[in-house]
Amino acid sequence: MDYEKMTNYQLKRLKIHSDWTYRHSLRVMGYAMEIGHVLGVESNALEELSIAARLHDIGKLAIPAGVLDKSGELSEEEYQLVKCHTIYGYLLLKSKGYPQIICEAVRDHHEQYDGRGYGGKKGTGIGIAARILCVADSYDAMKFGRPYREPFTDEEIYQEMAVNSGKQFDPEICAAALRLFS
Repeated sequence: MDYEKMTNYQLKRLKIHSDWTYRHSLRVMGYAMEIGHVLGVESNALEELSIAARLHDIGKLAIPAGVLDKSGELSEEEYQLVKCHTIYGYLLLKSKGYPQIICEAVRDHHEQYDGRGYGGKKGTGIGIAARILCVADSYDAMKFGRPYREPFTDEEIYQEMAVNSGKQFDPEICAAALRLFS
């Protein structure tokens, strides 16, 4: 299968649906690849990581754009809907024949190292790609803000990541990101 062609098609759909999410996904891919290189991830796994990073939020196609781009705080109902994007993305990619490792990385990118994530997985029970995506996704969310929240300063990002190393983030991956992005 031509996963690059399929990925580019899905990204075009995402750009139309939410340009902010599209741009975020491309930035996350850049961070994830840098982290992967520093950690010595093998080339075939880096290719899978690149696809998973670009499509990590593809499930947001199922979320109304008005919710994704809302400038105010989300209601509890809206928040629960947005949380489902990981499952929607997993199901979409699985239905398109993407490799399981990519589908799982998309599904698990909001898992937290200490088990407090969306699905309750923890530690190395979360695939390496998803653990890298968790760090890259969070870094971008802090660096560029969200429609409802201003960006963090570089110092605030460093402090937030350091505090959450071993909690939200895999400590080895977090340390690599802090070295790269500080």
